[in-house]
Parts: sequence; C-alpha cells; structure tokens
Amino acid sequence: MRCATCSTRGRADRRQATGKTIMIRRTFLAATAIAGLATGMMPVLAHAQDGQTLDVAIVSDPVTLDPALMASFFELAVQYNIFEPLLHTTPELEIEPGLASYEMPDETTYVLTIKDGLTFHDGTTLDAEAVKANLDRYMDAETGSPRGSELGPLDSVEVTGPLEVTLKLSEPYAPFLQVLANRAGMMVSPTALEELGDDFATQAVGAGPYKVASWTKNSELRLEAFEDYWRGEPAIDEVVFRPIPDETVRINNLRSGTVQLVDGVPPQLVPQVESDESLTLKETPGLGFNAFSFNTTAAPFDDARVRRAFSMAVDPEVILQAAYFGAATPAKGAIPPSIGWAYDDSLEAPRNDPEGARQLLEEAGVEMPVSVEITVTNSPIYVRIAQILQAQANEVGFDVSINQIDSTSLITVLRERTSDLTMSPWSGRSDPDGNIFNYFTIDGPNNFPGWENEEVDRLLNEARVETDQAARAELYGQAQQIIADEAPLLFLVFPQMLQASVADLDWTQWPDGAFRLQFATME
Repeated sequence: MRCATCSTRGRADRRQATGKTIMIRRTFLAATAIAGLATGMMPVLAHAQDGQTLDVAIVSDPVTLDPALMASFFELAVQYNIFEPLLHTTPELEIEPGLASYEMPDETTYVLTIKDGLTFHDGTTLDAEAVKANLDRYMDAETGSPRGSELGPLDSVEVTGPLEVTLKLSEPYAPFLQVLANRAGMMVSPTALEELGDDFATQAVGAGPYKVASWTKNSELRLEAFEDYWRGEPAIDEVVFRPIPDETVRINNLRSGTVQLVDGVPPQLVPQVESDESLTLKETPGLGFNAFSFNTTAAPFDDARVRRAFSMAVDPEVILQAAYFGAATPAKGAIPPSIGWAYDDSLEAPRNDPEGARQLLEEAGVEMPVSVEITVTNSPIYVRIAQILQAQANEVGFDVSINQIDSTSLITVLRERTSDLTMSPWSGRSDPDGNIFNYFTIDGPNNFPGWENEEVDRLLNEARVETDQAARAELYGQAQQIIADEAPLLFLVFPQMLQASVADLDWTQWPDGAFRLQFATME
C-alpha cells in the first residue's frame, strides 16, 4: 500500500535551471540572479491584515468560474484562489495532500481521506458526500465537462465513511494523482450549485483561500479572504483581478503601483522590469506550449500536404527572437523540456524549408495563392506572431489574412472551427498526458483541429495505463512523431513563464503560471 504523507512545501525564492521555480530579484545593477534559497511553506497561514488589497493585472477575463466548464487558458490565474483541489502540486511538481490525503491499496483503487472540519465558502460541509457529488458531476455526460476525459478510467465513486471516498478505476491510470491536483480535483459547493443554477458560473462557491465578492466582466473580479480556509485565513485580505490586455499598459500599471502583480510580462519589456529596483521579476521554464490549430475538417488544411507546407514555411527562430526575445525554446511537439523524462529532443518536424513548402503545394495541386485566415486574440505578442506567420507563408504560395478577436471568444472559435488556423496556447500540466491526450485523441475535448488518427489514439490511450515511465516515454515519442508528420497543430515555442510584482510582495511562482495567493504576503 502506498500512502501520501502530509509534507508541505513552501514559500520560496528560487533560481533553478532544471524547470523548477526561478526567482530573479532585480536592482539597478542586477543582471544576474540571486542564488535560490529553498524554504518550507507553512501549512497554516498568517491571518489577514485588515484592509490589505492586492491588485492583479491579468491578460484576459476568465470565461467562466465553474471548474466543470473551464476550458481556456484564461481561467488559470484565478482558479486556485477560489477553488482548492483534493491534492496539491508543489512548485517542484510533487503531489501532496490538499483537501484530502490518499492511499492506494492497489493500482486501480484510491482511497481519499478528507480533512475534518472543512466547509465551503457558503458554510456547506465539505465531506465525502460533497466529494462524490463533485466527481459524479464531472463524469456526467450531461454536464459536458472536459473533466470527464481528464478523470479517464474512473469507474465508480463510493462513500465509504463520513470523510472517506473510494475511487475505483477500470484500469491503471498513470496521471490520476496529477489530475486530482488540477481542475478535476476542485471542489464546489453542492448547495450553491443547486441554488444558483446557471448563475454559478459567475458566482462560484468553492473551498479555496478566497471567495467571490463580485465580478464585473471585463473590469474586475473581486475576491475576499475566506476566514475558514483550512490552511488558515490568507495574509492578504482582498484580491482584485483586473483584465488588462495591452501588455505595455500592464507593465506601466505595475511600475506606477496601480497593480502589484502582473501575469504575462512581455519579453521585450523584461529589461524595464529588471532595471527597476522597486519590482521583482520571476521566470521559470513553463509546462505549456504556444501553437496554432489547423482546421483539418475543411479546405485547404484538410490536406496534410498543405498543412506540412505551411509548417515548412515557418522559421521558429524568427518568432523566438522577434516575438519572445529569446524567452522561449522552439517546440516541435506538445511535451516541453521541463518534463524531462518524456521530452524527446530527437523529434523531427518540418520547419524552415521554403522550397520544400512550394514543392508540397504543387504536389497537392491546390490553386495558388492559397487563401488562409489566421485568428488570434488582440494581444500584441500574438498579433506579432500572426504577422510573422503571414509574411513567411506568403513567400511560399499562401495568401494569409489576420483576424483579431477578444480573448473570451477564442474558445468558441476553436470549438466551432470557424477559422483556418487559430492560436491554441496551453498552460501545460505536470504529466505529459495533460499536454497531449485531450488534443490528439479522436474524441478529445481539445481536439480543436478535428483531426482523427487511430494509431495516435491507440498510443495515447496505452500511455495512460502504462505505469513504467520509460515505456510511457517511448509511446509518447511514437505518437509525437506521427503528429509532427501529419501536422494538425503548428507548434511554435515552449515559452518561459514571465511574471512580475512589486518588490514588497512575497509570492511563489509555479511552472504552470497559476497564481496561488494563499501563500503570498505584502510588507
């Protein structure tokens, strides 16, 4: 029997070159990082300081506050502040207890023991019945939740005690613990679900460190500290998330003190942040990727040769320097170097071959120039990327137009496949399954290209149930090579996670880029 023991990690200022959290504290003379000092994260937090408010600038408003329906990159900044998962992921990507601890009597059985005395924000008891209600809802086809796919072969959820839930799987499932530490492990109040109905998506009630006070869309999401949070009431009394799409405006607001924390520091503005002794920049290799989904269900990209031709027109090094200013690494697949055991540096993908691209278009027999619409959000970095793609593709026989949309519309465009090529950023997961399964299995909820490949489907399903890490890596390698050859997605880069704050804010960065502000304090 394996058992998770309760060891809490913590607040840290780190710089590590192996994909873990990096902190870069800057002064006017600082171009080098202070050596990282690992410290222990306290399981019980300091009490809130009356009236203390943290203003956070984020790239975009969330689409929804219901974890059952979350499917976009833009909920990431807020989700862990409202909801607490059953298990917790440390900055080092280790799994430890959250709302519950776990035991594994065998490879298909997980017994969760829920902490005693837990409540949701509305006072509803968080017990075994509540956990079962949440997991059943995620698995219910009528809910239409992406969490159902993430929970994989979960076959039954049985209440085996007031604070004990037994989960039975139909087969081994290697990523299961990581899944329970992410959106599929986030618990919401069954009482609030019933009372609020559809309004729950805007007035969510969880068990995380902060509760929703108000949400004015495209203006501010205001959260208040939850005094009965299981780790102790957070040190910061109130957190206000403010969507500021313009990257320069975000940094100017940080420098002026209007906001104290920003998500998504644009790489070209890093020197400004570095040179300001009142600010702190944090950087870590991320878990996610930036890519574009081809619409493989309609011309011109229903032909793999045309997709490959477009991919071959692209020089990722230009994007790396002109859009990311070196703060990224080129991507040929879905699994980043930060997941070292599964990363495949031998993966081959067609790139930077204009002549080969022209030949493929001729072979495909398409009428040139090939008209293509690229859809991106109105974020400057994505517009810049689209312009680079436009220039490079037009050189080989495409005629590219660029369609800009607001961030909250992106998920609709992807799902409805209303564009030829659409930006598809992914924040990443600590297990490779979370980066690849939902995107490339035939029925995957993130199969935005509409691409179907039975061999890839088989390989990815096998990788889910394989418990030997080396064997899993081999399966992912085979799947990724087929994906690279067929090119349903145009992978561009694995971005560095760049975030910044005022120097008076003490906070910890996670590789997924999500904010977990229960561990933050302000001087």
